[in-house]
Amino acid sequence: MKRNTIFKIISILIGTFLSLVLAEVVYRVYHFANYADMKDIRAGTRKPVVSPDREHKLGEIIQLSVHRDIIYELIPSSKYRFQNVLVETNTAGFKDREYPSAKQPKTVRIIGLGDSVMFGWGVPESDCYLTKLEAALNQSGEIPFEVINTAVPGYNTVMEVATLEQKMDLGTVDMVIINFVGNDLDLPNFIRKKPAYFGTKKSFILQRFEENDGMDRDLSEAPFNETYTGYLRDPDKVPAEYRDLVGEQAYIRAMSRLKELQGKYGFKVIVLSSNPMDAAPSFVLETCEKLGFEMVKVMPYWAKYKDANSDAIWQLSKADGHPSIVGHAVIAEALKEKIMAMF
Repeated sequence: MKRNTIFKIISILIGTFLSLVLAEVVYRVYHFANYADMKDIRAGTRKPVVSPDREHKLGEIIQLSVHRDIIYELIPSSKYRFQNVLVETNTAGFKDREYPSAKQPKTVRIIGLGDSVMFGWGVPESDCYLTKLEAALNQSGEIPFEVINTAVPGYNTVMEVATLEQKMDLGTVDMVIINFVGNDLDLPNFIRKKPAYFGTKKSFILQRFEENDGMDRDLSEAPFNETYTGYLRDPDKVPAEYRDLVGEQAYIRAMSRLKELQGKYGFKVIVLSSNPMDAAPSFVLETCEKLGFEMVKVMPYWAKYKDANSDAIWQLSKADGHPSIVGHAVIAEALKEKIMAMF
């Protein structure tokens, strides 16, 4: 082979290599520039989890959401064990039965917004308070009720309101129940995992076209606070792209947005304070009063139940503060009483 030919081949190879390197650099710069907007999420690509006999972790049953403020969601059409109970998700990705998109005439449609408590952490579906509430409301037979559970473990208030706005046909909604718990000001359990832009182990271009069945490179556990008692909630300390999702002001903005949606679509709102051991903070009570939202506090209902049933235990266990089956029944009764007075 002639020397000129060899030089040409080498030049072509070097040129191709440098072009690929340049393309990789350009794509990484583009990815970095758009990261905060979360536009590069490959959502909806995880296959349904159908293994009803196997216990799963939260990271195995969620996928990225296309909606920036929702971050992650349950994988639709799945059936598995989670926290030692059977969980089934419908085609919308909610832990509930299938509901028709078009509401039946005269039906009252109630949407539940919440995190692990409303989700029914560690409690069989039949004993979850929204399931029990739907059954109790329909006992009278006068008005048909649908109570749709959209809760996902780890959600905060911003994510919950975004779920309502982005995933529900608000024209069919008659009432919203939004549960307040102590971690509603925190980062959620998982956040978008920021890639190693200066790493050389993976090509961003090749990864862009890979099938995304795993979560390792897409989501990561949120950073904890200084005392490791929960996830960060200080807007000045969380990653910059999540500052509008945490803290008191984020809660107030989300609830104000809920008020705007209420004004536009005319649905009723109930704010639930479901923990009888820990009352909602004063700024939550003041915000709900200012916005004109009805409130249900479980504390007095549990106190009354406890007086009549001294052996009753609220928590699932000493190590798990989520409500037990008894706790869910008390929450359902408190909501039923309020809702029946409103319709």
